[in-house]
Amino acid sequence: MTISKSKVSGNFLQHYSQGIFLFGSILTSLGILLVTVGGSWDITNHLLSKPETFFSPPHALMYTGVAISLIGVVLSFVGWRNLQQFRDSYFLSLKIKLIGIGLLTGAGPLDFVWHSYFGLDGLLSPPHFTLIVGMFLCSVGGLIGISRYLKFNDSKSISKFLLILAVIPVWLSASGIISSLSLPFSSTDYFEFNPEPTIAFIIASLTYPLLISFSLTLIFRLSHYQFGILSILGGLFLLIYSSTAIVPNFAMFDTVLFYSLNLIPFVIADIFLKLNRSKISMFFVGGLVGSVFYMVYYPYIMYTYNEILLGKLVSPSLIYFVYFELIQNVLLYTIVPAILMGIAGVILSSKISQRILTNNP
Repeated sequence: MTISKSKVSGNFLQHYSQGIFLFGSILTSLGILLVTVGGSWDITNHLLSKPETFFSPPHALMYTGVAISLIGVVLSFVGWRNLQQFRDSYFLSLKIKLIGIGLLTGAGPLDFVWHSYFGLDGLLSPPHFTLIVGMFLCSVGGLIGISRYLKFNDSKSISKFLLILAVIPVWLSASGIISSLSLPFSSTDYFEFNPEPTIAFIIASLTYPLLISFSLTLIFRLSHYQFGILSILGGLFLLIYSSTAIVPNFAMFDTVLFYSLNLIPFVIADIFLKLNRSKISMFFVGGLVGSVFYMVYYPYIMYTYNEILLGKLVSPSLIYFVYFELIQNVLLYTIVPAILMGIAGVILSSKISQRILTNNP
């Protein structure tokens, strides 16, 4: 009887602890999602020269996200400590989260000190880059935690929604890293952190297509090839990006419908993989979604290519016109590399998905 009670108690603790760890991973991913949304919105406000206060809506969203992520990491640690099984398997997720939240919370005081000494900073300041890297690591930790929980437990009814919540912050935070290294938004009175235009051109042209393809094919693999999940994830990215980068700029509000057309290649990819899931089909899909990166990252990607192809002084009201003035030359230079990097994203997602779903720490 004692053994039976002990067994029941052990099973209860195991399920309870995994649930805590899952909840912690969900909060970590949700928090980073809020931080990335607030960050994108804040960049738009800076470009529009809107008054900046400590408690502006974008900043409040970011602070809330950091707090939620911190709670999520703490819960993940509590859950992990009480795990009876899969402890080693969940440790990778916890380790990445702890490093990420350390960078994320440390970036705040660093940013305060930086502002105190140097005033306003650009996109690629040391505190901001520390923040973005911390966001990315937290999102990766959340993704691994959620994915491994879904592997160890029968949660098919919620798996699609949890995976979308897990992957979208990774996509957004990785986009933030690329933007920091390619957009000319980092020149201040004290420092010139703007990337060299040619290097920025190369970074954007290679990494954006890789990231789009990787994100979409990764969730497709992790979901065990669920139909429609590419379109949902891609549509959510477009919704977030348009809400934070386009809608706040009234001069570009009318282009929201144009931007929503980017959903078409995602739907085509979904349908194509529903009909044929061979390696060649995956490569085709990767090349397809990678090739439209210039459209997916409208409007601000224009600044990267303007630096080297036109060199115009662009005000927020002229973004749309300069974007279309550039589009032919941008596609001419980037379409082939973008397709190749899209294919590389498929290969990378295959390796990463296998790594995420292994039981090794």
